[in-house]
Amino acid sequence: MDDIQSGYAFFSRLIRVERRFMIYRSFAELNARNLLYLQAELVDLEQDLLYVTGKDYCSKDMAERRFLLNARELREGNGQQWAKVLEIREKLKEYNAALLQQAEVNRLEPAKPQDVKLLEDWLRHEDGGKGFLEGYERAPYDELQTPDLISLYSEPSVDKLTGWVGNRLVPWLHNKVLHRIRTPLPGHEGVGLVKYDDKHFKRFERVLGVLLSTLYPSVAILSLYYIKSLLHRLIAIIFFSMLCACSLAFMTSARSVEIFAATAACASVQVVFVGSTST
Repeated sequence: MDDIQSGYAFFSRLIRVERRFMIYRSFAELNARNLLYLQAELVDLEQDLLYVTGKDYCSKDMAERRFLLNARELREGNGQQWAKVLEIREKLKEYNAALLQQAEVNRLEPAKPQDVKLLEDWLRHEDGGKGFLEGYERAPYDELQTPDLISLYSEPSVDKLTGWVGNRLVPWLHNKVLHRIRTPLPGHEGVGLVKYDDKHFKRFERVLGVLLSTLYPSVAILSLYYIKSLLHRLIAIIFFSMLCACSLAFMTSARSVEIFAATAACASVQVVFVGSTST
């Protein structure tokens, strides 16, 4: 199996070693159409049930009229109304199952554009997929289908800074420098496909976060020290407070109340410094 270097076998082996390529179409339109058809069928069955229910209610046969009052008699009577109930029951099972499955599919994350681009490049590359997908089988990975692609690979929850490092900074560094020193995945040397350990991203993000959190208050206090005008100091405090709030909003996953508290604390430190150094 590992000797096969083309076709679906080679493609599936790539997915085995690099889970971010677990990218498939959700077939959102087909699923929606299927649900609409099931819904239409149930609407028709509902109308049929209302008709036979009214028919039994107006029947001259007292036994049939009691079908509305006693479920056991309805079941044992084995009439049109009960047959329609059984038909609806089976269709409801199918409809509800389809609804729940669609809800599960909708919870899956859309495929990341950079992963889709890498996969498309691999499929076309002479040392990768060699363009083995042809005709309609190529359609799932056409550019027009990109919005319909979902990923089964669930990444651990990360903050915005970590996401930026992994999705923006590392690909940029790879194109500039890292591709020269990183070893490609076995069997994909020709493509140059490289896998990076998430632990390195998190370590780098942690160091970067610590440096920024240390540098920010230091720069703020140092700037306030050299500003002599009280009005200009107050303007600087407003600026640094806004910078603090924006940094927390765009670089972390902090909630609004947490951002408010952190910004207020930061502003308080600056106000205390200004008060202690004012003449």
